[in-house]
Amino acid sequence: MSERMRKLPIDKEMTYKVVIELPGKKKLLSFVPAKNLEKLEAFLEKYGQLEESIFWEEVAANRIKKYGKTGLALRGARFREKLSQKELAKLSGVSQENISKMENGQRPVGKKVAKKLAKALKIDSKLLMLD
Repeated sequence: MSERMRKLPIDKEMTYKVVIELPGKKKLLSFVPAKNLEKLEAFLEKYGQLEESIFWEEVAANRIKKYGKTGLALRGARFREKLSQKELAKLSGVSQENISKMENGQRPVGKKVAKKLAKALKIDSKLLMLD
């Protein structure tokens, strides 16, 4: 296991602390549940030793094809805030059905809706208009 990972107990489930170094000396801290360790190790095995950068679109190509960039951004922001679609609907005033359609790439996100969702998710509304 690499030096950038070490075990930390959180909520009685074993997790791994992962520090990702981004361009510009920025660091991203994340915690990976032990049950997902094999997936993380496979990912690092495939992409961890590359000398060149990989765009996130390349790594997530299959999901982008299925959900669109906006759908992935919306879903990711919602997960980051630990909100269900129903909870986000209450906070934003956008129906749960429409949130589901947007996350699944079945409905575009307009400017008004993007602003409502962005405010509830504490993100820039431009992230919800990527497609």
